[in-house]
Amino acid sequence: MYNRVSGAEHSRVSGAERPEASSTVSSSLRPPSGARDLLPREVQRREKLEAQLTRVFRRHGYQRIITPTLERLETLLAGGSIRAESVLQLRDGEGTMLGLRPELTASIVRAAATRLAGGPLPLRLYYHGSVFRNSRREEGSYSSQEFFQSGVELIGAGGWLADAEILLLLADCIRSVGISSCEFSWTLLLGDVSLTESLLSAVAPTAQAAVRRAIAQLDYVYLESAPLPEAARQIGLQILGLRGQPGSVLSDLAQLPVPPERLRDLRQLCQVLEEHGVRVVLDLSLLQTLAYYTGIVFQAVAGGEIIALGGRYDRLHALYSPQQVEQPGIGFTLLPDTLLRLLPPDPKTEEMGCKRLVVPLVPAGIPAALALAARWREECYAYGTLTGTAPLTRMEAVELELLDRAPEEIEVYACQCGIPEIAWVQADGSYHITHPDCSR
Repeated sequence: MYNRVSGAEHSRVSGAERPEASSTVSSSLRPPSGARDLLPREVQRREKLEAQLTRVFRRHGYQRIITPTLERLETLLAGGSIRAESVLQLRDGEGTMLGLRPELTASIVRAAATRLAGGPLPLRLYYHGSVFRNSRREEGSYSSQEFFQSGVELIGAGGWLADAEILLLLADCIRSVGISSCEFSWTLLLGDVSLTESLLSAVAPTAQAAVRRAIAQLDYVYLESAPLPEAARQIGLQILGLRGQPGSVLSDLAQLPVPPERLRDLRQLCQVLEEHGVRVVLDLSLLQTLAYYTGIVFQAVAGGEIIALGGRYDRLHALYSPQQVEQPGIGFTLLPDTLLRLLPPDPKTEEMGCKRLVVPLVPAGIPAALALAARWREECYAYGTLTGTAPLTRMEAVELELLDRAPEEIEVYACQCGIPEIAWVQADGSYHITHPDCSR
């Protein structure tokens, strides 16, 4: 199959985290397949990324929502849009089938349709959280995987202007984390399910599933060689050809039997994106794996990998509303694991905030050492609040020596941990500061 961006012949890109290296440690001491430990430096990078995204989300008026990791299975299946076998399932003490969320949109729309029903619209919500999926292996078995996701949902606003808000917010997020300043640029692949389905409606019902699958997998060979009705084959190949610069694709679409209002909206959307410097590839063959999408669908691609994806889902809200109230919705998910893999390490992350080790030289100096450490932590927090970096890690990183080690051992420890200053506290509360010599 072909990659949508480069046209190179290889597997479709994925946002999944690459597996860790194999280990000789007993399997009972390792996380299960598809899960992994995040060690302090990895957590520090992730927290910085989430803080950057949070600032962008809030600038656009979005508020954080946290929904349960564990939901009723029927909630997670989103009216059949998500396959049951992709959900990690369990049963509670009363026999109710539950699942670990495979994505966050269904849970957030459920909360919006119940807990937030009757409130002012539109709802602008953002999230950071883990999702869990069963992935089918080639031999037919399943393996579980855990992913981290950050994203937004805009509920209660339809039309091309709401689509533009979401896509411009996505572009702002990508710029804020530094992808645009890397050696590679990013591209927005933009499709429209309603237009694609309009073209597919002319395909015989018996051939629709096969043609749709071939389109989703960019499988030209299947469409050209499979025993399909000739009309179905030509429509499938026609849809695969509707990919490229927006102006060219829109001109081709104007000659086809598609809803003119949808075409007009798509043209306006592409124009706004172009005016804001977003590189767009219009791709009518882009069909997301989740079946609840009804309008535009999109992927952000950088360095040959998907870094974000999303779309419009105007019929999902009614599934969770007690009164079956319909509300339009659109959102996107960023893939932090992929973003962190593409972004170069930031040396400032390692040096962030003040970092000192306070050492009581004698037991009588412990109260003064505790007081000094507390004062410095408070000063660090105040500085972080003033500079806007307080939510990040290590802003209060003042440690107290606990192991009663010799001065030489303390200096070795400081060098190992990158601690630039050691405060030696006397019994009378006085102290002096030294800088460990880590060149030895």
